[in-house]
Amino acid sequence: MLEFIGITSFILLVAISPGADFAIIVRNSILYSRTTALFTALGIGGSLVAHTTYSLMGLALLISKSIFIFCILKYLGAMYLCYLGIKSIFSKESEDTISEIDHKKKLLKWQAFQQGFLCNLLNPKAPLFFISFYSVVIPTESDQLVKLLYGIESIVLITLWFVLLSVIISQKLVKEFFSKSKQFINKALGSAMLFFGVKLAFTSNE
Repeated sequence: MLEFIGITSFILLVAISPGADFAIIVRNSILYSRTTALFTALGIGGSLVAHTTYSLMGLALLISKSIFIFCILKYLGAMYLCYLGIKSIFSKESEDTISEIDHKKKLLKWQAFQQGFLCNLLNPKAPLFFISFYSVVIPTESDQLVKLLYGIESIVLITLWFVLLSVIISQKLVKEFFSKSKQFINKALGSAMLFFGVKLAFTSNE
């Protein structure tokens, strides 16, 4: 029981830690609709499924040890985050009301899902996280079924966190509060994603 509580606490701490995923959820929640934010969260969840799958197959260690693969992921992830950041910084948002914004199809569902998926998938720190998760946090003597169940738990908890975050921030009152500074928030979140992108470019695989 203590093992379960400890691992669950670790997963929750990782989930709520501010990062690129957090920034993109907040951005899409404020600038677009709740549906857009939810599909972004589901995209992150889809990426976690991929991370868990290759980690259980032992590929996470291979990725972390291969400088070539690590660098490809690192620079692709950095370029994607910088692209999203620059796009946000230089976007020209109109002064629409919240209801008008919500009814405009500015981002299709598959595009929102893709943003969340790629934002998480192209993070080279993910393989390092899953290596530590399966070799340090989870007892090494645990069998594959136990590791799979904990992997599923991590997918569900982290995805639910971003779903909850999407629901809270996309509340009408919250969006109306932020809409007064929509331009500033868009540029601030864009700057945050640009920062994470640049930081990612200088990430070491050690």
